[in-house]
Amino acid sequence: MFVVHPLYSSSSGNMFHIASSSTNILIDAGVSYKAINEGLKTINLTIKDIDAILITHEHIDHIKGLPLLCRKNDIPIYACLDTANFIKEDLNSKNIESTIIALDYNTPIRIKDIEICAFETSHDAVMPCGYMIKDNSTTITFATDLGYVSPTVYDSLSKSDYTIIESNYDETMLEFGKYPYSIKRRIKGITGHLSNDACGQAIAQLANEGHTRFLLAHMSENNNNIDIAKQTVESILNQNGIDLNSVEINFATKSLSNEEYTIC
Repeated sequence: MFVVHPLYSSSSGNMFHIASSSTNILIDAGVSYKAINEGLKTINLTIKDIDAILITHEHIDHIKGLPLLCRKNDIPIYACLDTANFIKEDLNSKNIESTIIALDYNTPIRIKDIEICAFETSHDAVMPCGYMIKDNSTTITFATDLGYVSPTVYDSLSKSDYTIIESNYDETMLEFGKYPYSIKRRIKGITGHLSNDACGQAIAQLANEGHTRFLLAHMSENNNNIDIAKQTVESILNQNGIDLNSVEINFATKSLSNEEYTIC
């Protein structure tokens, strides 16, 4: 059994807490150290309770809190090789020592009672990844910051009991929004972010294969909102003949949240 807390999930900062029966991990630390502690306090934890931090990639909305966190604590930081090297060099430049553990794609490791396996994602970072997280009975797949759902990503999603997937932007909001053309092009590119439409198509395919539980995450501050994402995804599911009562779709809020999801 796992418990998931999407503490922060937006284009301005990301941090999820996932707990098994004996292990507490964070995925990303993209908010200030103060905000990290405030987030953990809302779920009755402290930073001392955290066994490991998994980093998906080196963009600031995923690692912002690491320097001060590592200066004050010795919690192992896990990331794929090039990302781990980036973090290590950044911390060294600030005279901060920390335990940085490099991962390879598709090579499982164990942290206490859970297995972690990083898989490759398509994003404009040095070595971006998602994570499959398993205990002896349940698998969670975490996949955000996706330019598209590649076969590798889909393979990981298809092995999951619970899917955390990006639903970053609404195509119309992005098209007519205030961002310059170069940023819009980056977001829409294959190393950018996943739209509500692309997310909905992936969920429809997974639902047709029997997957029923989804949490949509990493929503843009300016180019999306929960109502629009929900309408888009539900419309796509309806078009694919999927009974909305047969699936559970939740949305990670953009601000600090103590929402809790139990996965058995």
